[in-house]
Amino acid sequence: MERYSEVVGLPVICVDNGKKIGIVSELIFYPKQKKLMAIVLERTGCQLRKKAILLEDVINIGNDAVIVNDCSCAKKMNELEECRDLKDKENLVGLRIYSKSGEDYGTVKDILFDFKTGMIEGLELSDSLVHDLIQGRNIIPLFGKVEFSEENILVDKEAVDEMLSTGGGLIKKLLQDENQEKR
Repeated sequence: MERYSEVVGLPVICVDNGKKIGIVSELIFYPKQKKLMAIVLERTGCQLRKKAILLEDVINIGNDAVIVNDCSCAKKMNELEECRDLKDKENLVGLRIYSKSGEDYGTVKDILFDFKTGMIEGLELSDSLVHDLIQGRNIIPLFGKVEFSEENILVDKEAVDEMLSTGGGLIKKLLQDENQEKR
């Protein structure tokens, strides 16, 4: 699984000539389909329009680079918007997550997705800076019925029940250190 925060900033390199064609500036998600659709490149020099690469043109997303077939897969955003319906895209980072029973679970800080299918697998949540430091962040999987709006995300009880801890936080670190000292 890939993380939004780890893909942004990676160079995009073509297999056919080894050239770097840009750096990832953002990812375009379609929340209603729970899918990643395209990778947007940073503007360079006096370039007026953003360029993007459809996910289907990406060969691999590695730890250090995004690999594509050739340089021609980078198209101007307005060209892609004409041939694909890119108007339904939304920025998920920063949205609040609520359960359908009315519980507030925090704000989306990162998006986990499967590069091969493009499917959004989960969202990393932040409850507050203090909570993140002490407890760590949680990951809520996106299965069951999920409702997306421009302001919030509503998830079913099943997703909340399956929420995972990222393993971070000072409490967990202190407990690990304590356990190692006892050994």
